[in-house]
Amino acid sequence: MIKHLKIYGILFICLISISSCVNLKHVNAYSLESLEGVQYFEAINYSFQQSCLDKCFEQKIIDLEFLDQNCDCEQEKVADSITLKIYASVFGYFDGLTNLSDNDLTSYKTDALTNALSEGDFGSITIKKEHVESYTTVSQLLIHAFTDSYRKKKIKTYVKDANEPVKELILFLDFNISSNLSGKLEVKKNRLKADYFDLIKDSSLSSFEKRNAIKEYYNNIIEIEQQQAKFVAYSKTLSAISNGHQKLYDDIEHLSVKAIQQEIFQSASEIKSIITELKKI
Repeated sequence: MIKHLKIYGILFICLISISSCVNLKHVNAYSLESLEGVQYFEAINYSFQQSCLDKCFEQKIIDLEFLDQNCDCEQEKVADSITLKIYASVFGYFDGLTNLSDNDLTSYKTDALTNALSEGDFGSITIKKEHVESYTTVSQLLIHAFTDSYRKKKIKTYVKDANEPVKELILFLDFNISSNLSGKLEVKKNRLKADYFDLIKDSSLSSFEKRNAIKEYYNNIIEIEQQQAKFVAYSKTLSAISNGHQKLYDDIEHLSVKAIQQEIFQSASEIKSIITELKKI
């Protein structure tokens, strides 16, 4: 009798262990797709500094100035470095979530995360108090995750504590690219339109030269609009990632429910679809 009770006791403990071990494949799928989506930032070949240089050199061409190649773009360089820092924080968070949900915690360099973010106006961007607080929270979460032996049992805390801060950083990254940088390209389009309009009205130019100028104008516009299309697609990706994280946060206590798992898999699928769209541009 005692022997049977021991066997039942062992089986009961095993059942508890199995039931408490939540399958996190759906979380891992979402975090992997989010990681790839966020990382597309590195493929966007445009920056605040480049925008500044474009404007500067366009003016030098108009003024027929070629001896002085200096352009004052220091503020824009600072804006780029801050944007990169925000990106690194968001990327690091999803990298951590991917490792945690795969139970494969690897070594991670946290040196960059210890660099503080400061409030203020930096050229084309403004860092507010909430941005500093969000960046600090996510950075501290990452440092703790990779120094305090986080595992699956801590993933709930990781997601809960990061939800609002990481969404704030995603929103900042999105605004900087889809609004600020895209807006600078829109200004560039208007400058080009004005410049080429003046060219084709120049009576000293032949019809052949004017046609070449118009051809050059359209080629420039196509190039700019392709870049803007990348910004739009990246913005959609970030929005899908943010919405997916909110779903994960809302359902973090019910990760073993099949309907919840399906929802999170659906978020991963949506992000993957947008990434495919991005790669076609």
